[in-house]
Amino acid sequence: MNQGGRGRKSIESVETRDVAFGPEEGGVRFGLVRDGGAFEAGGSVRLTLVCENRGAGPVDVFGFAEGYPRSLRLSPPKAHRPYIRVSFGDVNVLHPPDAFVRLDSGERAETGLDLSFAFDRRGAGVFRVAFAYDPVRAGGRLHAYMPPEGGEARTELIDLVVSPPESLREAGISASLEAELDGLLLAGDANVGERLRELGEGGATYAARRLSRVLSPGAESRLGWRSLDALALLGDVGLAAVRKAAADLPHARVAYDFASEWLSHRRGDAPAGVHLPFITSLERAALDPASRGNLLLTFTACDSDVHGTRRLQVLGDGERIVSGRAPYGERLLSRRSTLSPGKMQALLEALRYGAVWLLRPLRETGIVDEPRPELEVQLALGETFIRRIALFQGEWRSGPASMLFDLLERLWREAPPESVFPPAR
Repeated sequence: MNQGGRGRKSIESVETRDVAFGPEEGGVRFGLVRDGGAFEAGGSVRLTLVCENRGAGPVDVFGFAEGYPRSLRLSPPKAHRPYIRVSFGDVNVLHPPDAFVRLDSGERAETGLDLSFAFDRRGAGVFRVAFAYDPVRAGGRLHAYMPPEGGEARTELIDLVVSPPESLREAGISASLEAELDGLLLAGDANVGERLRELGEGGATYAARRLSRVLSPGAESRLGWRSLDALALLGDVGLAAVRKAAADLPHARVAYDFASEWLSHRRGDAPAGVHLPFITSLERAALDPASRGNLLLTFTACDSDVHGTRRLQVLGDGERIVSGRAPYGERLLSRRSTLSPGKMQALLEALRYGAVWLLRPLRETGIVDEPRPELEVQLALGETFIRRIALFQGEWRSGPASMLFDLLERLWREAPPESVFPPAR
């Protein structure tokens, strides 16, 4: 599952393009644009989806609203359905009205479907693909479009031609070697760095291409995050491979921009000037407890009806305020205690090691009901000394700030059940 593209009402007539329209269902039909191009495994695999209202009245369809996040689901071929079924993966969530686009009679809308996250894993070949529109629930008394009972609104089949990743083959990485390296990364093998070094430039090229998987929600992203760790072990060779892959895989540019900054930090390069005031203040707070007067850390692991509320606040003097609310509960309970000097020091060291000034979200959407923990760190007065970070839980747990995330969770969980006020000063 992954995010797709942005949507808009189509201005260009689809009649001038080769569109594989499916049958009309409830006055609406969907089609995929055949562009006749071939794709490379691991590169950008993007399709254009068209929706056309051929009925007498307006319809509200999901997935085409510009700026509203949505995810994609790919179902592999089955005996009764010998093709890959692409659909929106948001059917279990109640969506607001701004998630829908209204099409009057005769109007069309189009959006991009970015399938890049899936086809690196599937490898090369010719794949038969169709998009199917599953019913999506709407809030605000909106009557969203859904296919008639017993019908399926889908496109006609198109063929995707995906070629092997030439850059890997040219670097000496065969399909069997790819599978071997995938297994080492997923297993967290301690020798994966040495194995990649043995392969020279080819090993770095492999790890850099796998880095794009961080954009995939769920377990698939672990391969990407572990490849980032492996690239850090390769030093300059790994950083050069990341910068080359950024040009080869433009759909994953956000991941490669982050990786370049992170790997530069890991090898000891000077930070960008915009981060220097924050880093200097953090270093000072870690070394000198007397400089922590304005320090305030707020970590919200979740705050929703489904997951409840878990919030941790830590002040510069070590005071800890923990708040919690059960799922679908109404009462928010808080309690106070004081962190030991050792735990306070460990927290500041974790902020430094996790390079919180570099952290930022890479994925646009998460899996269904995935929390998005938020962290705010204030070291002094002024925006220069504040960092606000909101990552999907999978990005926290698998990414470079996993140790920081585990520590924050533990500090919330291990707080005394009753308030323990700090001693009088």
